[in-house]
Amino acid sequence: MSEPPVDPHSPEAAERALAAGGIPPIAAERLRALAASEGRFFTSDLSTSEFLLVRQAGFRPLTQVMGSCFYNVGWQSLPYAGGWGYGASQSYELDVQTEAWNEARRLAISRLAQEATLAGADAVLGVSITRGNYDWAQGLIEFVAVGTAVACDAYELGDEIVLSSLSGQEFTSLVRSGWMPVGVVAGSTVVYVLGGYQTMQAMSGYGAQWRNTELRELSLGLAGARRAAMRRVERQAHELSAGGIVALAMDQHQEPREVDQQGARRLDLIVTVHALGTAIVPIENPDPAPPTYIAVMLNEERP
Repeated sequence: MSEPPVDPHSPEAAERALAAGGIPPIAAERLRALAASEGRFFTSDLSTSEFLLVRQAGFRPLTQVMGSCFYNVGWQSLPYAGGWGYGASQSYELDVQTEAWNEARRLAISRLAQEATLAGADAVLGVSITRGNYDWAQGLIEFVAVGTAVACDAYELGDEIVLSSLSGQEFTSLVRSGWMPVGVVAGSTVVYVLGGYQTMQAMSGYGAQWRNTELRELSLGLAGARRAAMRRVERQAHELSAGGIVALAMDQHQEPREVDQQGARRLDLIVTVHALGTAIVPIENPDPAPPTYIAVMLNEERP
């Protein structure tokens, strides 16, 4: 006997859609109705000046779109160093935590793109991505992506939704200069950095409080974490055949961790780095440069 159809407005239908990486059916229904209305009414988070500039560049706002994801981070074993290192940085990527951050962001961005597709959009402008983790739920992380879905009247953007983190002014300036966004690129990494003998001596050795000393092992570990995040961003940009990345922003957080080793206190760091930017490509036939006007004062008295 076949199962009875599921009410698309029921919590069960929404849960099934989310499990498949999609959006709730009731949201999809609303967006399809919006697309059928052929843009007679729109919503956006664009300012007035952004709206006017985007319209001049050949894009019509359709609706504000959003994607979100709450994600539970699984158990992660931490590395252990049985002996002291001397000046060498020992860093280990925490794969479980790294994968959780990247997958949660991917789901949030994917749901934002799905909403834009159902609304009949060609691109999403001003994509902002916020993230969070909470003391009241250890291991819980969150991503929320928000932007304005637009239709393009001036360019052929292809079948995939184009995502851009640029503001309306930045987007318009970029297009008028002969470049077009092709997607948001992002990457996160979580790295465990072991402090060695040099760090211990610099922080607790004889006379340590009287001299300035770089903690080289921790500096090298932090630099390695940034490189790992950038490699993920650059890999995504290459997959989009991009010519470069603009508006690249990096955010990092360090969590100190003291470890008792052979009767001494060792300082380790758990470093989390997030990188986000917009990949761009040159436009083959860009619009001509905007006209230049000369202003002449007509009421100035002549000598």
